[in-house]
Amino acid sequence: MNKLVLFDIDKTLIDRSMCHQVAFSYAFKEIYGVTVDISIINYAGMTDPQIAVEVLERVGLDENLIKSKLDKCMDAVVDYFKKNAEREDIPALDGAKELLDALENKVIIGLITGNLEPIALEKMRKAGLRRYFKVGGFGSDNINRTELVKTAIKRAKDSHGFDGSEVFVFGDTPRDIKAGFEAGAKSIGVATGRYSKEELKNSGADFVFDNLKDKEKIVEIILENS
Repeated sequence: MNKLVLFDIDKTLIDRSMCHQVAFSYAFKEIYGVTVDISIINYAGMTDPQIAVEVLERVGLDENLIKSKLDKCMDAVVDYFKKNAEREDIPALDGAKELLDALENKVIIGLITGNLEPIALEKMRKAGLRRYFKVGGFGSDNINRTELVKTAIKRAKDSHGFDGSEVFVFGDTPRDIKAGFEAGAKSIGVATGRYSKEELKNSGADFVFDNLKDKEKIVEIILENS
């Protein structure tokens, strides 16, 4: 296949997971002995490791200390999420499943998310979307979001015969758009998060939609010249 379509998760395919947010607070207390919530920063579009670093720096922890325990912190985030996510309802946003149905078997579909991989896949399972995604770039692969796009592209080439010709990145934040641009992908912004269509367009998005419900138009853009 000559097209790869990569989707962000939070506020793009699903609304949010409070369990994921609380998992950070649990890990910060367990590993670093500090009581803090990630809402003290604007974490939209960040990778999970980047969120942890920035929050812990904000409360005054030493950079070397943060990095020395970061892997343990991420493990604790995953452990908490796995133990508690079953109690949480994580529905897909309107239009997400219908769009994925329309793209399935026509393109390679993947994830590009700052979530750690086990958390990302569990969210997709609970939202009823897991089966669509063949590859991905996850927060557990790299702290830098642009590198996650590059990782997903490489995996599509290595495992699914992707020829590298055309990549689309869906996201709801300027950080998603920037990562797509830096990795050589076309970007499709969806104003389902905290950022408006105008803000996403100004951040460099090639196309912008209110949400994923305009299935026909989105599919037309992606499959053009197929």
